[in-house]
Amino acid sequence: MDFSPEKKWPNETPSSSAILIDGPNYLKQNPGRIRHHFLFSLFSVICLCPATGLIALAYSLKSSAKADVNFHDKARLYSRRALFWNIVSCVLAVLSIFAVLVYFYQLNAMFQLYANQLNQQMQTSDVDNTIRSIANY
Repeated sequence: MDFSPEKKWPNETPSSSAILIDGPNYLKQNPGRIRHHFLFSLFSVICLCPATGLIALAYSLKSSAKADVNFHDKARLYSRRALFWNIVSCVLAVLSIFAVLVYFYQLNAMFQLYANQLNQQMQTSDVDNTIRSIANY
């Protein structure tokens, strides 16, 4: 039996290890560092707005996964989306803090108004009680 490399199986096509490229060779260059905004997303989930922070965290993880398998365009897209949702989370947190401050300011003003009215009623009733007690003598 002859096992020479020239002898092939009958249904096998010949292969070559050399590849001929006719056009210019476009090499993909390393795109540089892609920011995944993972820590910003984690901060958004824990401290700011958990709903939008989770969306940002998901996009951040997707960006990291795509960058690991050299899909840099998708990684950049998911990175931008993560940044967008992180910014939305920050804006919602600031608006929520502002709304809570306005609410408690209005609540304080309402309690002060109620306390003033109650004070006036008590003072007028004290005056009425002293007049009645003087009139009863």
